[in-house]
Amino acid sequence: MDKDLWLSKLWDEWLASPVKSRRNADAETSGLLMGMKNHNGVFTTNRLRAARRLTGPGKFPLWPLTSYSRNITLNISMITRPNRKPSVKFSCPPEILRLPENMPSLWSWLKGLWGSTGGLYFPKTGYYLTLIVSDSELSRKVRSFLAETGLTWSEHRNEFTLRNHDDITTFLYNAGMESGALDFEEMTIIRSARNKANLVRNYDTANIARSVKAANEQKRIAQKILESGLIDSLPENFRELLRMRLDNPDLSLQELGMRLNPPVSKSTVNYRWNKIRKIFES
Repeated sequence: MDKDLWLSKLWDEWLASPVKSRRNADAETSGLLMGMKNHNGVFTTNRLRAARRLTGPGKFPLWPLTSYSRNITLNISMITRPNRKPSVKFSCPPEILRLPENMPSLWSWLKGLWGSTGGLYFPKTGYYLTLIVSDSELSRKVRSFLAETGLTWSEHRNEFTLRNHDDITTFLYNAGMESGALDFEEMTIIRSARNKANLVRNYDTANIARSVKAANEQKRIAQKILESGLIDSLPENFRELLRMRLDNPDLSLQELGMRLNPPVSKSTVNYRWNKIRKIFES
């Protein structure tokens, strides 16, 4: 599956994922809003999918499922500016931003935070999932919550990152994106197999190139020794190796060794060539 298509499907799954309880809806809403820009209870995001997750349209908009919706009105407005991405603005009391108190709520909260700030990326090698917490005080609290997940998070400034394949899969699964987690497993297996095949092919290509270069150099030395008459002063096993190279310019050292009489190993052939080269260069 193409990674861009998969990411699109993953975000669609995040957007349409069901909410299991009012407590989970409260936690995910808090995480979603905490990831947005906040100025005195005015929350702003240019991630339109995050706005859709909160208020709809969609299958499971969060706000109507929260306990907050009974007593609080969520004011919504759209901000449009020339040559800028449109943004959505929410106005509500900042006291609804509550940190989770138990593990199920923690995952819902992380799911919301990831939706408004995070991402999943596929560089040339590896992959990584990120969460961004812009508030330094909140960042300290988030650090302890992330430790409870049991995953290996790295931290740089205000960004928390997962780089391990199993940890990313666990995050997606616990954040309610089971289908995306399975597809991620499949993608990483295919990518790993493709990378290994490329490594083998590149290794084989490099070996062939080295063998051709070495064989051409040996052929050049053998031709020079033959033209100089120096060949008659060499031991018989050296003379046989020189003639074998001239007659078989494309053979590897191992193949040359197998054709000698008696056959010898690749290391023996290499040893004899080094001796011949020293005699030629002296």
